[in-house]
Amino acid sequence: MRLLDLPQAKYFCARVALPSHGVEQSLPAFHTALGKVSRLQEGTAHFDIHRVNLLMSAERWLLFSIAHYRRAVEMLAPVSAPWAQVTLYYASFFSANAVMAMFGAWVGHTISGPRIVDVETGSPGQQELRIFRGTSARSPSGARGPHRIFWDFFYDAVPAVAAWAPTHLSGALTPVNGDYAWQISSRNDINYDMFHAWDASATFCRTFKSAKLKTLSGPLRQQFEATEQLIRVTRYFADEVALSAFALANCGFTGDRAHVQRRLVKQQVPSILNQSAFSEFLA
Repeated sequence: MRLLDLPQAKYFCARVALPSHGVEQSLPAFHTALGKVSRLQEGTAHFDIHRVNLLMSAERWLLFSIAHYRRAVEMLAPVSAPWAQVTLYYASFFSANAVMAMFGAWVGHTISGPRIVDVETGSPGQQELRIFRGTSARSPSGARGPHRIFWDFFYDAVPAVAAWAPTHLSGALTPVNGDYAWQISSRNDINYDMFHAWDASATFCRTFKSAKLKTLSGPLRQQFEATEQLIRVTRYFADEVALSAFALANCGFTGDRAHVQRRLVKQQVPSILNQSAFSEFLA
């Protein structure tokens, strides 16, 4: 999978204008409607619609990533710690999607199967993206399942942009434990096998000290550290390409991306526990 280099990505991201009515839409739905189109050329409506929606998604993926990280930290209690790991996985997944988008690539799924978009030509003024579908959308390792396909493409592609990242963050662009599917497998152990979920809670109970975040252990700690680094490198690239904030405006705040993210992510959770059935469940 080919990506833009950093100067090309700056051009790709900087030329996005506020979308006109009807331009903002679902990327999978848009690609379903494209039919057999295999190239998206700069200066065409198809290219512009794809780019606007891809970069709007990038803004939102980064916001959701940071918000999920916050929620995971708030879940660091014995019976919710396993699900904190699942939440961290999704924070990592959202950040990785944002990185791909800023560098011109998309791994998506339509009603007719996978869609892979990468870079044919990166030269400013002549940028062109190519679309793969069906058997041509096969991932480098032949992975199956949407998430495995995504991570296989991600780790295959990002070495090309790792040199543009600060040295201390470049490790975020390599597979956790040397396995492109580690995050998925570790998430699935907890999500679908109560034996592993309960064991994670018991381990958390024995080892975690609430005053010291670094006492996290095992897969939870690995996922926590991997997610932190991936968010850091995503934020770095977002700053470098001047990713905008217009996709976040309809949540009630305006300003630059950092300001809107800060306002949205730091909002206090409503105190509505007593309005729920929680006390009934403990009776």
